[in-house]
This record gives sequence, structure tokens and C-alpha cells, in this order.
Amino acid sequence: MRRWLVVILIIVLGVVGLILYDGYRMQQTLTGQSGASGLVSGFETEKTNDETSDGRWFARQDVEQKNWTTDGLTRVGQYLPAVKASEKTVIVVPDDTRFGSTLAYPLIRFYHEQLGYNVFVPARQGIAPSTGTLNYGWIDRLDLINWTNQLIEETGTQHVLYHGVGVGGATALLAAGETTVPKQVKVVIAEGSYARLDDWFHALAKANLSYPAGPSLAAASIFNKMQQDFFYGDVSVTRQTSQIRIPALFIHGTDDTIVPSRMVYELYQAKPGIKQLYPVRGAGHGETYSTNPENYEKRLRLFVQPFLEAP
Repeated sequence: MRRWLVVILIIVLGVVGLILYDGYRMQQTLTGQSGASGLVSGFETEKTNDETSDGRWFARQDVEQKNWTTDGLTRVGQYLPAVKASEKTVIVVPDDTRFGSTLAYPLIRFYHEQLGYNVFVPARQGIAPSTGTLNYGWIDRLDLINWTNQLIEETGTQHVLYHGVGVGGATALLAAGETTVPKQVKVVIAEGSYARLDDWFHALAKANLSYPAGPSLAAASIFNKMQQDFFYGDVSVTRQTSQIRIPALFIHGTDDTIVPSRMVYELYQAKPGIKQLYPVRGAGHGETYSTNPENYEKRLRLFVQPFLEAP
């Protein structure tokens, strides 16, 4: 009898050890410190952001680099002033490049050339040249508010728009839901944003892994709590969105295979007050602009301009 108990105990310890090991690999991969887990693999596009025509256009612009450091970590952003002096600034928060989105540069060009806005592009923690650890917008939300205050102080901008893509979209919504968001922030736009971090990670695991990953993700969440002081279940963009009091536009491709399109409906339902939903039929992750540029630009103009031009 004792022999069987020992065997069972060894098996249980072995399974727990495998779960902890796999969870550690997941957490290290999710924070960008390792590539051991396949949880976020297979999403790269054929061209990186810098290789697109819009990326080359941005590289030719006279961009000012801004940065600030706290707790030994440096945050870096790029500021492109409008051709004609303007009090309107859009903060474009890009996606995680591991998910293949090339949408940020077309947006920057649209806002700068067609709407005449100043454009600021922050690099979230863990995204070069900023330092730190990838946190999927949860810690970045506070950085975004700090960036906003800095821009208001340094440039005198009085009308700010948040436009985030993918993880950047989640960051924008998380920041807009904070009570400390500056009053100069008039509108938030999020496209391809996840709704709840743990739910999204389970969706990624289902798509990319061939085994039930629930126990490993639970272990990864514990490891993340130890490193970054938050569990995955703590990060609810839905909850933050329910606190947003400024107008919000939610954009999502109906064929998004990275962030399930069902999540945009959860976010939309949570938002009180003025809001619009723009599902782009046939578009994948980061393809909402390129699928129908004319309609996309029209929808952005109609939604954004009334609020940024109001006194």
C-alpha cells in the first residue's frame, strides 16, 4: 500500500513540476524574456512596420525623440509636430510587433497629413528603445497618462486623442478609464483590443498549443504576480472601459485570428455614454485600414472631428 502511495506521490509531483515549468516558460515568453513557449508564435507578417511604404515615409520625417526615466527604466517616444501649428495631438499606441500588426504607420500618416494633427508615438515598456518588461498595457496605462501630461506641459496641446492598436488599444482604454486621465483627452479609439487578459491568453493557447493549457496559464499568472505584481485575471479592459466618460470608438476586424472579434462586443457593451462600434468585415488583425481605406478614413473623420473641434 505504501509503495502505491509513493508511486502516486511521485506522479503527482512530476505533473505539478511539469505544469510549473511550462507556466514559467509561458510567463517568460509573454514578457518577452524568452521564446520557449509557442503561446504567441506564428503571427508575424511578411513585412515589418519599417519595411512598409508608410514606415519609410515616417523615417523621412523630422521627428523629435522624447524620453523620461523613473525607477531605473527609460520610456521613449517620438513626436511629429503638425505642419501648421495645432493644439490637437493624437497619441498613437502601436501593437506588440510579435502579433504582426503594421497599422501604426498608416495611422500616423493619416492624422498628420490629412487631419493636420501633432502625432506622438510612445514605445511601451519592453518595446525598444524603451526598457522594462512587457505588461500588455496594465503598467503602460500609467505611463500613457504621464506622457499625456508631459505633452500638455511642453507643447501646450489642448485636445488629445488616444488611438491604440491591439495591445496598444487595450493600453489606451485602460488609461482612459483612470480617474487621473487629463481633461484634455477628448476621445479614445481602440482597435483589435482584447477585453480580459486571462481570457485572451486562453484563446491564444487554444489556437497555438496542442494541449490543455489552463493549469500552465494559472502557474504563469502566479509567476507574473511575483515579477510584475499583477495576476492576469487582474487586468480587465472591460472593467476599465466601464469607467470611461469620454467618447469611444471600437474597431475590430471580423476575421481577426489573434484577438477574437467577440471581445469588441464585450468592450462596447461595457462603455457608458457616447460610443460607436465599427466592425470591419473580412479584416484580420491590423488590417482594418487596408481592407477599406476610404470608408475607414470617413468613419474616423466623422467620429473624431466634432469632439476635437469643440471648445
